[in-house]
Amino acid sequence: MRRLVIAYSLYVIAIWIFFPLVYPELHTAASRYASIGHAVYFSRLPLLPMLLYIVWKNHRWKELAASLERRLSRLPAAAVFVLILVLLYGVVQLPFRLAGYWNARNEAISVQPFSDWLGEYALSLLLLYLAVTAVVFLSQLLMKKFPKNWWISLWVMLVPCVIFVVYVQPIWIDPLYEDFHHLREGQLRTQIQQLTAEAGIPDATLLEIGKSAETVTYNAYVTGVFDSARVVLYDTTIEGLEQEEVLFIVAHEIGHYVLHHVYWGTAGFLVLGLFLLWMTKRLSAVYLAKRKLQAHQLQAMPLFLLLLTGFQLISQPVSLYVSREMEQQADAYALEHAPDTVAGIRMFQKMQSVSQGDPDPWPIITWLRSTHPPMQDRIKTIKEYTENKQKQ
Repeated sequence: MRRLVIAYSLYVIAIWIFFPLVYPELHTAASRYASIGHAVYFSRLPLLPMLLYIVWKNHRWKELAASLERRLSRLPAAAVFVLILVLLYGVVQLPFRLAGYWNARNEAISVQPFSDWLGEYALSLLLLYLAVTAVVFLSQLLMKKFPKNWWISLWVMLVPCVIFVVYVQPIWIDPLYEDFHHLREGQLRTQIQQLTAEAGIPDATLLEIGKSAETVTYNAYVTGVFDSARVVLYDTTIEGLEQEEVLFIVAHEIGHYVLHHVYWGTAGFLVLGLFLLWMTKRLSAVYLAKRKLQAHQLQAMPLFLLLLTGFQLISQPVSLYVSREMEQQADAYALEHAPDTVAGIRMFQKMQSVSQGDPDPWPIITWLRSTHPPMQDRIKTIKEYTENKQKQ
């Protein structure tokens, strides 16, 4: 364990030497904010798998799990075990979360008071605790009842949970964090309604979210299922961008909805989840046999969480690639449907200026981290589209 902690410590030191000090010198397009953001991200990347590995190997955690199972029934035992685990995770990742918050505040990207940030962090840990406790308890029940095919049963139970998170969270969970209200009447609302009508979603709910108390960045998104689309705009987007620029970003988000990216993403996640659960079942059987443990025992839970987290980490570049492809498709939709395509260039330039992100990260960083194509590539695509259209 000591070697692992030392190795991780050396890794973090190298990350914080390279990105804040060396990377900006080698890649002058990257701002200080973006460079530190990379350092925070890559510092946290292996943290959860490492923590779960230590828990799995540490004899004190084994004794704790065994003691809880002897003294408590299944649900309370799982609740106490997961509570300690989530609190530990919250503590060990807190320095990096604080570094990210400080970085955003120092560069004037975030204006969120520390008390609000801390409250949201605590709420996120609470929701994580409730979710993991439910998953652990349900997994134990299924593993005991279906010792050979629990992974299939667990996947079947995963389907409604994923649907709930993807489709219900924007309506029920997000309001716990944010202040939503209907988009104000005016020309912008009228033109957005024209875009939604052309997209076949004339009854879309148009909302504005108050983010100016937290950040200065621009954003918008579209959520909902079937005909219940919800177009959500940051108030910073409305105030900071020209109307044609706002319409371009809205057209992009409508593109995600029209192209059914949420459905495809959900289907892809479920297929990947089935594969990861199968791999976890096969691999965990080897380690559990060595320790003479049953899958449904609380002592085995860190192993399952470790394997799932590890497999998810390995598959993440593929998920990120799919996300970038979907973003490119949404950009293409916006180019065909936004009233002013050139406004997209101005919008991306302003977004880059305000967010201070890395406009053209190294390919390996894009591969390991980016959900969106590099900003310079997106601007280049619009310029090429405009030039080709003028030649026609």
